[in-house]
Amino acid sequence: MKTNWGFGPPKEPKEPKGTDGEGPRDTAAADTARSEQHTWTGGSQLATRVVVGLLWAALIAGPLALALQVLLPENRPVVRQDGYVDRIGEAAAVSEFAERAVVAWLETPAERSDALRAYFGDLGLSRADVPWTTSGSAVAEIVKDDSGLWSVTVGVDAAEGKPPADAEPAAEPAEDTAETPAETPAEDDANAEDDAGEGEDGEAEPVQRITAGRLYFQVPVLYVDGEMIAQALPSPVPAPDEFDQLASAYDHGLASDHPAFARVANFLSAMLVSGDQASLEAYSSPGTSFRVLNPVPYAGVQVETIVAAGGDAPSEEPSDGETAEVQANVTLSGSNGEELGAQYALVLQAREGRWEVAQLRTSPALAEPVPLPEPVPVTPTPTPGTSTSQGTSSQGPSQTPSDEPTREAGSDPPTGSTTESP
Repeated sequence: MKTNWGFGPPKEPKEPKGTDGEGPRDTAAADTARSEQHTWTGGSQLATRVVVGLLWAALIAGPLALALQVLLPENRPVVRQDGYVDRIGEAAAVSEFAERAVVAWLETPAERSDALRAYFGDLGLSRADVPWTTSGSAVAEIVKDDSGLWSVTVGVDAAEGKPPADAEPAAEPAEDTAETPAETPAEDDANAEDDAGEGEDGEAEPVQRITAGRLYFQVPVLYVDGEMIAQALPSPVPAPDEFDQLASAYDHGLASDHPAFARVANFLSAMLVSGDQASLEAYSSPGTSFRVLNPVPYAGVQVETIVAAGGDAPSEEPSDGETAEVQANVTLSGSNGEELGAQYALVLQAREGRWEVAQLRTSPALAEPVPLPEPVPVTPTPTPGTSTSQGTSSQGPSQTPSDEPTREAGSDPPTGSTTESP
């Protein structure tokens, strides 16, 4: 076989010689040499073809991908018909906008009131010369009302600004010096009741006012295709109503010498203080995946009490698979010696006659259900030309036999109607 390596014309292969250098070598040996050379050159050609094929595939894939990108329709995420996915992102954007708007409304002085147009547009922007100072703002409530606007309640720690020392005091409102008309007997009785809440000197007790504290403001926000604007200036509103805690299901305390008490204490110590993952797993049920705090923020933990749910304390010698709901009331100590209270709701499970931690609950066990809001009745909106009652329309009742009006037994038929015999 003639092979050209690029260094001139191919050379004729020399006739193989024998071992003595004079005669030709064995014919089988020559054939073997030619076979090895053919195998090596054939593999090189195959690799070259594979590389060329891959290069052509890469060149074709680029334009093909571009064509698919242009011709295929845009891939959009599937959204439920009620717009649930959109509502999540929309509510988050509106919350952030309302929080910034309320803070800007409080902190912007009169000389920079034009900066508020980004939030409130051309609404009346009369501002005080001395702005408020704020911190700790957060959204307390957000709902979408029937009009389609978002109503956002923002809580903020606010304090009135102090005017400069050389500023003139604000003018007090003038007192009404007009003569008071004679009061009727009924008005005398009403005034007597009002005077009952006044002091001995006849003056009403002053209203307690604050100049700094947690205040709440409600602002309506319009959201359209990612753009937002406040539909009105923020309105000061009362703080959200407080609600009494629900009854706890933990009603039976464990003695400090109870076996479960020590197991829970050792479990919390390993998780919060020592950071020993092996010890944590030793006090856990098989199959759990509890992790220690890393890095460890506390220098000590003291389990004050452990309370069980269900009316009875967990058995000191439980059977395998038995479970118990407990709450551990603990005191955490920092490296500075300061203490901090905490509570852990745990589920214990028995194995081989001992209690192990099987679950860290996200919420405590309750003795009463969480109250759910009552569903708001939906009133269908009648469309033009139709009636709100079922089976009727603007053209009168349906003429099907099942919709014929009924009458009480023994009553006369309506005027103009006929009664057919069966």
